[in-house]
Amino acid sequence: MNAKNIPLFNLKEQHESLKTELNNAALEALNSMQWLLGPKTKAFEADFAKLLGAKHCVACSSGASAIQIALLAAGIGRGDEVITTPFTFVATTTSISLTGADFVFADIDPHTYNLDPERIESKITKKTKAILPVHLFGYPANMPEILKIAAKHNLKVIEDCAQSHLAQCDGVFTGCLGDAGAFSFYPSKNLGACGDAGAIITNNKFIADACESLRHSGRSAGKAYEYDREGSTLRMHEIQAALLGVKLPHLQKWTENRRAVAALYRKELKDVPQVKLPPAESAGWSQSYYVFTLRVKDRDALAAHLKANNIGNAIYYPVPLYKQPCYANLKINPADYPHTEYAAKEVLSIPMYPELSAEDVKIVCDVIKDFYGR
Repeated sequence: MNAKNIPLFNLKEQHESLKTELNNAALEALNSMQWLLGPKTKAFEADFAKLLGAKHCVACSSGASAIQIALLAAGIGRGDEVITTPFTFVATTTSISLTGADFVFADIDPHTYNLDPERIESKITKKTKAILPVHLFGYPANMPEILKIAAKHNLKVIEDCAQSHLAQCDGVFTGCLGDAGAFSFYPSKNLGACGDAGAIITNNKFIADACESLRHSGRSAGKAYEYDREGSTLRMHEIQAALLGVKLPHLQKWTENRRAVAALYRKELKDVPQVKLPPAESAGWSQSYYVFTLRVKDRDALAAHLKANNIGNAIYYPVPLYKQPCYANLKINPADYPHTEYAAKEVLSIPMYPELSAEDVKIVCDVIKDFYGR
């Protein structure tokens, strides 16, 4: 039916549109001989914080290291528990484990796929020190309710914003709602580096100062070989900061384009009863649409049909974290997480990127309609 190839992500088109600027920025950073924590990193930190309306940004090596550093800076460590979602990328939980703390799962909201506030309080123990919501697929978690629970039990809130660049909850950008927000700039993300990179956003100077130390071997501020704490080498490379600095001014427009693509998908698929669309935005809430995720009963067959018609698609995530081999020793009962179980069997993400044309959106939707029309 469709001879044209429509990928899930299209990194090449965006890269080509900025190729000269990116090449020049990378070469400038390379020739500066300041390859770590140089002026490009400082400029990016200032610009990203300003864009989000935050007081502090600390650039680091990846989204995973951003979570780890933010948790440690907030005082989370060995013997503590952090409540999070089992329906996310594994970096969310591995980053908790690397602090020495234990993660505790709560089930998801079946409509947003985010951590369900109603499932959190029953998981709180004397060891609980933090809640780590993930703004999955770019739709903000229910932060007003999560923050109420955190305040009631004196818990820290660290947001996993790997997929939610410029998403808003009650008019506030994700990352600026809790004690800190951890961002990923993995190449496929809404703001992507040319390799791994990440950042922590916070309005808390104590957390920001601790993050700066932790990413830099635990070094004391202004000291060459004095260390306040045990840290690691989790800095952002100056070249990645330079590349992100070129892309950052385009992020708002790219986000608008993603929302326009999402609106087209909604229009084209609204009358297909077998397809459940992502949750609609309400007043003060906006999505970043890292991916556009459908929910369908016959997911694997539809995925095969799309692939046969040269349309990229992917499953985020087919295996809940409690079923991963690395966590087999935890012996978690899947029956305790019914909404996660159903989501893992039914979600399917279709092409989403700022350069996706209206014509291509229609092709994707026609192929989906053809599948159900049979």
